[in-house]
Amino acid sequence: MVQKVLVVDAGNTRLKWTAFDGNEVIGKVYDNDPHSFDNFYPDIIYFASVRSNEQNAMLHADIQAAYPNVEWLPIVVEATSCGVTNSYEEPHRLGVDRWLSSIAAYHESKGATLVFDAGTAIKADFVNGQGVHLGGYIVPGLKMMKEGLVSNTARIRYSNDELGKGQGIPNNTAGAVELGCEEMAVGFVERLKRLYPDYVWFATGGGGKTLITSAGANCICDEHLVAKGAKLVGDEIIENRKA
Repeated sequence: MVQKVLVVDAGNTRLKWTAFDGNEVIGKVYDNDPHSFDNFYPDIIYFASVRSNEQNAMLHADIQAAYPNVEWLPIVVEATSCGVTNSYEEPHRLGVDRWLSSIAAYHESKGATLVFDAGTAIKADFVNGQGVHLGGYIVPGLKMMKEGLVSNTARIRYSNDELGKGQGIPNNTAGAVELGCEEMAVGFVERLKRLYPDYVWFATGGGGKTLITSAGANCICDEHLVAKGAKLVGDEIIENRKA
């Protein structure tokens, strides 16, 4: 196992840096210069990204300038990694963030696992008790739902001053949009709860925990799932080199 690892997770909207000493997360920053980690210099960098090749090349150059002598290891989706099997016909088409969070959650639960991520998009991924990633769902996140309504209609407009006014069924545009989108998301969670009652739920990203608890489900909250999955996969790659 590599001792000091920096995991760089390039998501759709944010760049996340997670520092590991062994298997312990010792620090995490968003978007900022990773040198804000006190007294930490990595032995290797594991890089996982859902961004374009051009964006990844720019990030690589910037990070390499910050850590000029540190090995760079891209983490990509494979057919099998760390005891988890990818059921996609084209494995690389599965988002690396979904893949890595599923691996990390399965390694913790050791059984049927549902990973719920409520970030830019709301994603639900399923791993069965045999370690097969069965697939999952991707739906618009709350912000995306609201922006879609505003951008595709002429008269749905409201200001932040209108938010929080009234009780019960919304009687203003702000409440109709905000609470309506939340109800849709909670309804999605409630249906998953009914269909898959025996899965262990993990929440990661944004408002995942809030949506799950609003639907009356229990979950294990772990904001580091993607980074932990990248650590598992990267360490496996390094170990296989030695074999």
